[in-house]
Amino acid sequence: MLKLILLSFWGAILGSYFKINGNPNGDIILACAIIFKFTGIIGLLYFNRKKIVEFLN
Repeated sequence: MLKLILLSFWGAILGSYFKINGNPNGDIILACAIIFKFTGIIGLLYFNRKKIVEFLN
């Protein structure tokens, strides 16, 4: 899951570079970066839910 989050940062940087240079694929790369970030965060929360509940109690 951490690899997905790191991949999303790289995708955001690469997508913004393509977007600035006028490449239409920059939107697709930025959208994939957003999806990877949400997937990584949801996965981290899902697989560590027991630790989170113990921490909050």
